[in-house]
Amino acid sequence: MTYISELNRFDKLFKHHLNENAKATLRWVTATEVNWDEQTMTANDSDDLPYHEVLLGVGNIAIKPKVNTDCLIAIVEGDEATALLLYADEAELTQFNGGVNGGLIKIVELESKLNDLVDKFNNHVHSGVITAVTGGSGSPAVGTSGNTGSPTSTADDFNKDDFEDPTITH
Repeated sequence: MTYISELNRFDKLFKHHLNENAKATLRWVTATEVNWDEQTMTANDSDDLPYHEVLLGVGNIAIKPKVNTDCLIAIVEGDEATALLLYADEAELTQFNGGVNGGLIKIVELESKLNDLVDKFNNHVHSGVITAVTGGSGSPAVGTSGNTGSPTSTADDFNKDDFEDPTITH
């Protein structure tokens, strides 16, 4: 073996060793463009180096950052072309499982509405007076005066917009 071939072999082994140890690199960047349909973004680091097609999510979670917000990305195994979003200072949307189940419940508002309904139910009274009338041939008959079938108050219809937080979907 020649000296040059030994150097080339060493160079390959050394690069292989470095690549094995370079699992991920983290970079702070600023989102400059978001393509939600493709679930990618373009971002620039502090040196204005652009990162294209940064993945906005992996698996069942995706984050749609606001343009011009600071983001933390991971560069996988030293490959600058393989980057994914880990964090965004501001997000328009955080989506779980493709968003097929709609928004998350705003539990405080739900609790308030349900408590109002329970209050109306617990305090419900019928108006009117039930009177007993004796019918002919000795059999009793019952009659009413006033409106006894209508509640004095009614619960509002439930509307998912009252409970849904559309900024997080699952």
